[in-house]
Amino acid sequence: MAVVSPLRQIVNDFIAISIPTSIWVWVVLQSSFQSGWISFICSGMVGFFLWLTSVAYGEARFGRMIMVGVAISAILSLASAMYRISS
Repeated sequence: MAVVSPLRQIVNDFIAISIPTSIWVWVVLQSSFQSGWISFICSGMVGFFLWLTSVAYGEARFGRMIMVGVAISAILSLASAMYRISS
């Protein structure tokens, strides 16, 4: 097993977290904050398949960070849904 530098781990963690979250950002930028809730479906599916891939390659840390990104995306999607319902 190769030794990975701490900076490389931080970059990998940032990438893993930003993949599912960027889907929400893209939907909000292309349409509106109110319709951002629908991006959770795609974020969840993409995150799930990335998690499966990371497990298959033995990258447990990357898989955990993917799940953190999906959780952040869920929170952002919930905020969009609550805004949509309240307005």
